[in-house]
Amino acid sequence: MIYHNLQGKVVMVTGASSGLGEALAHAFGRNGCKVYLGARSEEKLQDLAKKIELFGVGDVKAIPLKLDVTDYAQVNAAADYMVAKEGRIDIWVNNAGGETPASILDITPQQLKDITAVNYFGLVYGTQAAAKQMIKQKEGDIVQILSTSAFTPRANELGYCSAKAAAAMATECSQLELKQYGIRVIPISPGGMATNFAQNAGLQMPSKAMKPEDIAEIVLHAIALPRNIKAELRLYRQG
Repeated sequence: MIYHNLQGKVVMVTGASSGLGEALAHAFGRNGCKVYLGARSEEKLQDLAKKIELFGVGDVKAIPLKLDVTDYAQVNAAADYMVAKEGRIDIWVNNAGGETPASILDITPQQLKDITAVNYFGLVYGTQAAAKQMIKQKEGDIVQILSTSAFTPRANELGYCSAKAAAAMATECSQLELKQYGIRVIPISPGGMATNFAQNAGLQMPSKAMKPEDIAEIVLHAIALPRNIKAELRLYRQG
């Protein structure tokens, strides 16, 4: 579906090189957005940018930015670069995430730090960087890709579930603070998706996993809603 009120919007998608991030980037491209693609894999981003510009509509642009969301300076530099080039940030999607399953008995300090850094600190850094610019504009949307793991405890996933729970609370706090500036903070909590995330984390792919393309469409619909409507979505697999 094409949302005409998204055309020309300046968008950042973190974790854009694969999975839901890649699907979101394509969806924004189809809606004629200027999509900044943030991830650590620069080569994948360059290939993705070419595809988005090839199949996008209108004044679509796709700009790859090598970005580690756990690096505070890099996140702020990415936001500054977008403002220098475009003059604004309309939509910022905190999508980057990662997991290393480990028992409470075995998880190492470094594993815990790494999981928390990408799933929690990265989200807070992105929210802060985007919000500082959006306050000046008096408008903007910050989309938080959370997880049903934030409220569903799982054995051997203490680090991930805890980090997502912290990210969910950070999202709620940000909503309260930023709504006075015309900024919507939109939480999206998907269940199991058919991406490489589970495989990379050494987890078994859930049966009837959701398609990232379907989730991406739902996210864009939430953003395209009138500004006096704020969606809060939990998306589950059926069956």
